[in-house]
Amino acid sequence: MHTIIPTQAPQLSGITGRRVLGAAGLGPATLGWRDGTLAQHAPASGLWLDAGDLLVLPGIVDIHGDAFERAVMPRPGVSFPYAGALLDVDRQLLANGITTEFHGVTLSWEGGLRGEAYALRMFEALAQLRPMLGAEHKVHLRFEAFHLAGVDTALAWIADGRIGLLAINDHLPMMARRMADEGKLRQYAERAECDVETFRRRLRAASANAQEVPEAMARLIAAARAAGLPVASHDDPDVATRQHYHRRGCRIAEFPLTIDAATLARQLGDDIVFGAPNVVRGISHTGAPNATEMVAAGLCTVLASDYCYPAPLQAALRLAQLGVLDLQGAWHLVSRNPARAAGLRDRGTLAAGLRADAILVDDRQPGAPRVCATIVNGELKHAAAMPLLVDLADAGTLAA
Repeated sequence: MHTIIPTQAPQLSGITGRRVLGAAGLGPATLGWRDGTLAQHAPASGLWLDAGDLLVLPGIVDIHGDAFERAVMPRPGVSFPYAGALLDVDRQLLANGITTEFHGVTLSWEGGLRGEAYALRMFEALAQLRPMLGAEHKVHLRFEAFHLAGVDTALAWIADGRIGLLAINDHLPMMARRMADEGKLRQYAERAECDVETFRRRLRAASANAQEVPEAMARLIAAARAAGLPVASHDDPDVATRQHYHRRGCRIAEFPLTIDAATLARQLGDDIVFGAPNVVRGISHTGAPNATEMVAAGLCTVLASDYCYPAPLQAALRLAQLGVLDLQGAWHLVSRNPARAAGLRDRGTLAAGLRADAILVDDRQPGAPRVCATIVNGELKHAAAMPLLVDLADAGTLAA
């Protein structure tokens, strides 16, 4: 065995460890890969990563994360170039075990950070930076239902293959109820990069579209489904809304606001997404159902980072620590299940034929897991300061 602290990422042939979460559960295992794909039989030679007693887990697949907005606009009205912001976000993702990220990019009548110009900057930055990024970055388009002027734009993005997942949002009624709250209204206006009165005019203009919204959303959803994209409805408030969107082809219930809506989603066989921060904090920041209770009741199939990239790792291990689920079941919520919900059949578990996306986690400190290494498509993309042991022996020696 040799201790190597590489100046550049070594080309690894596999991992060996005593606590590997494979298809059969947690236990000793040696995983080899070729060309980024986990192999049925370990390669006979090459560099190997010895995980020792660290947890070896499938990489996290995050299908809803908008924490990148804080990197782009760290303070209301203060924006930074997307290129530098996304490089920072990429480091955050890798350090928190997220190997596939769906950025929640909003196209809304609000404008500003959630308008078309910022979305285009995201697309341009991703195209420019892709060779430099460690995680796989995709776009989850959050389309605000009352933004009829943006429908053709969204349709063009879908046709161009820029979108990986579509969600239908409708935050207008909630915002309208808050128009008397000057503090909240000022926050909305700053994010939209306009003055308060301009924001009021935008909201009133969007509200006038109410009669045309259902037909426009049916058109958008149909286009997404025809393109093979998964579609979600966001913040379903009741059973009728979930039923409506299910019939339209939205098979993901994203952050349902009531237990009844989540229960119907389960009965319909839809995926149900709750926020991992909800599990970590023990409560929703919006008054939505308690995510830990939803997991325990079988009413949650996916946990997403939402606004906090460290949360999926922390939430899954917390659920296992509390005994709500075993580790394998808890990890499915942040890896296998979101991959399937997003239509990504090539990742989410450590099994032959799938992508070699894996993370090494030091879980000795309860409540504070540390990602020591992140491997994406068979390449070491992140390593913490601790020495990593790379075995130069052949696979037979490792397996012995």
